[in-house]
Amino acid sequence: MSYRYGRILNWLEARKPAASARVHVLLASLMWTIVGLFLFVRGAGNMMSLPGATNSRWLIVAAFIGVLKGRLIFDKTAIRVISRILRREGDRCLGGFLSLKSWGMILFMVFLGMSLRVSPLPGVLVWGIYVAVGMGLFFSSRLFWREWIRQGRSA
Repeated sequence: MSYRYGRILNWLEARKPAASARVHVLLASLMWTIVGLFLFVRGAGNMMSLPGATNSRWLIVAAFIGVLKGRLIFDKTAIRVISRILRREGDRCLGGFLSLKSWGMILFMVFLGMSLRVSPLPGVLVWGIYVAVGMGLFFSSRLFWREWIRQGRSA
């Protein structure tokens, strides 16, 4: 490693916005909750504005699928993220509550969501996916909130 490169890394390390594990858990809690609510509200609103009398039934089905997705898939991811946060020692970079792989997956999911909206798929299916993913994220955010509360009690 060159001297100049080392100086740059040291400068960045000294100025990074750092936070404790509890703050990282809070950031993850907020992200999962806000994104989950956003996707659910956007999907539900658009689904209910589609023509057809059965949209409320599809909304209930999509929300139920979302809870299942949260229980079977997102809960495991949330537990993995919480474990990663707790394993790391000391104050870490503020954005480091997720790994680079996770941030990449988020970008990929944003791209998929944008692609879904312009796809030729039926609107009820597109907005049903939004509802299901949003409900799943919101449902699984409870694990982050539980950990954040637990850390507050032990502090």
